[in-house]
Amino acid sequence: MPRIQTAGITSMDALRLTGEAGEWRHWCAAWSREAERHITLAEEAEARGRLITAGEAYIRAALFFHFAQFMFFDDLAQKHRAAQRKVEAYRRAAPLLLPAAKPIAIPFSDGVLYGYLRRPEVEAASLVIIISGSDSTKEEFASLEEHFLRRNLATFSFDGPGQGEGRRQGYLTPDWAPVLTAVAELLADEPGLNGRIGMMGMAFGGHLALQGAAAISSLEALVCMNGFYDMGSFWDGLPEVYRANMCYSLSGANSDETRTHARRFTLAGTPPPSCPTLIIHGARDKIFPLEDARRIANHIGSLAEMVEYPEGNHVCNNIAYKYRPLMADWLAGRLGGCV
Repeated sequence: MPRIQTAGITSMDALRLTGEAGEWRHWCAAWSREAERHITLAEEAEARGRLITAGEAYIRAALFFHFAQFMFFDDLAQKHRAAQRKVEAYRRAAPLLLPAAKPIAIPFSDGVLYGYLRRPEVEAASLVIIISGSDSTKEEFASLEEHFLRRNLATFSFDGPGQGEGRRQGYLTPDWAPVLTAVAELLADEPGLNGRIGMMGMAFGGHLALQGAAAISSLEALVCMNGFYDMGSFWDGLPEVYRANMCYSLSGANSDETRTHARRFTLAGTPPPSCPTLIIHGARDKIFPLEDARRIANHIGSLAEMVEYPEGNHVCNNIAYKYRPLMADWLAGRLGGCV
């Protein structure tokens, strides 16, 4: 529930929809119906020329579609329909946001990765690349982006291989150096950016950011938000629902096969980031253990700064008012933004 609220859905709506669903098998359908209701509200506002209201409603619709399917693996056809509707709703919201979200296509491997660039109203802004986790996607981050935009930092949220629209490229891959290189090279010539780059990764995305960060020589600062060092080391302690998520994200006919894939996701033997790195972790994270965050700090060495929140849950969404300003201020201070 904290994650849903932090993304922009009220607790009243979330509790109401949970009650309407009744049983888990009805979850995706109940949340999707609510999403369609907000699509209608958006279209009505857009027809009246109320574009700000329309953009806000399309964003809500995208969020409802996202949380309809994000951990729903019972009916994959239903899940995929909701995921596609999420993409469509956000695409309609993008030009109506303040500032607008510019769609960017990144040639990669044999296909394309998709993302959105948002720039504050300054002549040339530093850029924060936002990396999703295993079940989050670019459409979830509008409220997160606001923290950076208010500090005159541009944002680029995208789906990598195995994430959101990036599932067309296959499953999640542990080798993110080519992914981040492709992103950095394409955005290097984007108007309105000053060439300074920071990066933040959420949960699984924190691991992916750390895995590929050394490939970006221009990277000046990195935030790892509740990431992990070695998934194989704590696989047996993962909640069952997260193992189902891993089966979907990494592939695997059963838990043993998925465990084999999960063991590839380790920072052991990889070059650490060569820039200052802020590691934030909630001690009450029941998915990625705090000890793994400490292993990340040891891996990075003197360039690492560790912040532990004793009361924080997974991604510290129960205390978003603490971690979001912290990482935004930290990155703004290193990238020339305003605090």
